[in-house]
Amino acid sequence: MKPSLDQCNAFLAGKPLPGVRLRHNDHVQVIAGEHAGDSGSVVSVDELTDDPLIRVELESGYDALIVQSRLKLSASSSAQMSGSDRL
Repeated sequence: MKPSLDQCNAFLAGKPLPGVRLRHNDHVQVIAGEHAGDSGSVVSVDELTDDPLIRVELESGYDALIVQSRLKLSASSSAQMSGSDRL
């Protein structure tokens, strides 16, 4: 299901969405699939499902839609979380 406008705005404001462990602008590494080995920043959540579909702006400059299970929060984002257990 597509997120509502309110959910999109909340995500952009840094608020968590149910089932989504990543936040807007988190730096992530792609650990599986077509873009495995690439990294980038979380732009938005395109689908709210059991495995949310996340739009990532890759460091190459391209956007990719990648399911959350294929993304890992990078060490630089982990250090900024100050005790959060989002991993």
